[in-house]
Amino acid sequence: MVGEPVALGGLLALIGRVPGPELSPDRGERASKRKKEQTVKLTKTIPFALACALTVALSACTNNSADSDAAQPASAGFPVSVPGKFGAAQVPSAPKRVVAMDWTSADIALSLGVAPVGMAKVATADGGIEPWTKPLLGANSPKLFSVDSGDPIDQVAALKPDLILATKDYNLGESYQQLSQIAPVVTYAKAPNSDSWQDATRGIAKALGKSAQADQTIAKTTADIAAAKKTHPELAGKTYNFLVTPQAAGVHAVNSTADVSAQFLDQLGLSLSPAVRSMPDSSIPGRTLVSWENVSKLDANLLLATGSPSSLKLAQATPGFTDLPAVKRGAYLPLQPALAQAIAFPSSVSLEWALGQLTPKLSDASRK
Repeated sequence: MVGEPVALGGLLALIGRVPGPELSPDRGERASKRKKEQTVKLTKTIPFALACALTVALSACTNNSADSDAAQPASAGFPVSVPGKFGAAQVPSAPKRVVAMDWTSADIALSLGVAPVGMAKVATADGGIEPWTKPLLGANSPKLFSVDSGDPIDQVAALKPDLILATKDYNLGESYQQLSQIAPVVTYAKAPNSDSWQDATRGIAKALGKSAQADQTIAKTTADIAAAKKTHPELAGKTYNFLVTPQAAGVHAVNSTADVSAQFLDQLGLSLSPAVRSMPDSSIPGRTLVSWENVSKLDANLLLATGSPSSLKLAQATPGFTDLPAVKRGAYLPLQPALAQAIAFPSSVSLEWALGQLTPKLSDASRK
């Protein structure tokens, strides 16, 4: 706490002066004669002086602590421990230099008023930053680094962080030990992108000393999603499939309602296709791989798809896909990377952005 070093320093100085003033040379003889008497008196005086000094110092610490807490309310409640997959993040005091290893963690920090000094670059975004993130940065210019080939340990260390956020970091299994030697690391609970955006927000908020603000943020976004559902009753009960990265062998589709994208769409009143929910996982948990020969099984009231421009063109050039009733009637929505990422790697700010961008498209498609 601010004030403690001063108070304790004063205490040590006071104790150091207890034996009395330094003796000048011309007083040496008299001092020698009085040495024994002073020693006896000081022996009795030191405990009393020490007690007084401690009382003064503790009083000063208490007053200074109160002043510090008033000036820096974010420091209240520290130290904190945030549990995670690879171990708990032990955060001794309010962080001042935060680095985010994924853009969702960066979004969460920014939504709580904390600008990272460094953050992962979004390869598909203009300038490496998602469109909903830019307004939150304001005048801040964090160092951007690529995580496409693994977490850049040296670049992170050079930023001298006192907290590392990695709630969606797919490289963390290989990099956690090294990152944790640099600073406490807030991780996911089970697997990358398996935690709800609410839980990820609460974990990061605890590490930042912003839990009350996180509760408000979560409540607002939850209410906004509920309001969008109420505003668009036409979405209620409509089935959908969400296709991911079409390729020559077929296309992956979300097959689990536990998927974070599915959770968001379900909260708007939509329902993941029962046919796809019954399909087995591919090598990717929460995804099934459907060959083009069986693509007719993917039909639903609405079809959403994401991928690179070339992969989406591949799907749209495949006869089995273009013959789907949803595609023919215009209920097919190919999503730009930012929009797909907003719901696939959700934060309160990305979901707020998606509500404005995606909900009108879903509404239009549901009427076809």
